Amino acid sequence: MLAEFKTFDAEIGACRALRQHALDNAPDNQTRQLIYESIVIRLARAQEQFIEQVFLSYMTGESTVDGDQVPCFVNPRDRDHARQLLTVTGAKFLDWSTGAEIRKRCQTFFGPDTPIDTGSIGTADSMSWLKSIRNQAAHDSVESRLGFMKVLEHVLLVAPSPIPSAGEFLQMTPTSGPVPRREVLAFLIERSRSFALVAAGHSERAELDAA
Repeated sequence: MLAEFKTFDAEIGACRALRQHALDNAPDNQTRQLIYESIVIRLARAQEQFIEQVFLSYMTGESTVDGDQVPCFVNPRDRDHARQLLTVTGAKFLDWSTGAEIRKRCQTFFGPDTPIDTGSIGTADSMSWLKSIRNQAAHDSVESRLGFMKVLEHVLLVAPSPIPSAGEFLQMTPTSGPVPRREVLAFLIERSRSFALVAAGHSERAELDAA
């Protein structure tokens, strides 16, 4: 488990460094927007990969970063077998981007009050926002805009007109709402790390409500 956490924490560090580089060196706002969009895509991908690897680790008997065991209802031979069990429902791919889907799998394989379950409950909103912003940055389709607008209205408390790009939104610092006085991208990066600390059973646990 320590290896999975270190890998993800390195990705968090890279996202932080890229954000700071954009703030210090981007020649114009449009360039900064593009860098911010690339960061949110990288962050979402890294978080989903981390969740799957942590899930497989717990299924195959690995303990948390702090050495605690996570009881599992199945006993797969190895990680490949564990992944086969996760896809037994016939899903073409495993979606790790929403708290609801993660909690559903936790209940199936581990039961309640496991580290991943606790972490996903505490960061359910920011997980959903990250998915919608990533989709908008990557696709800018009719479907992605619908999800993106819901995030805009939730975070900004209004429906902005004109609709900002994903990169513009990530640079915003709302004065009120669920992300008061925090840059949106910086908030998402730190929330992802807060989730990872809890999901990996790390003693360095940030208070999710304060992230």
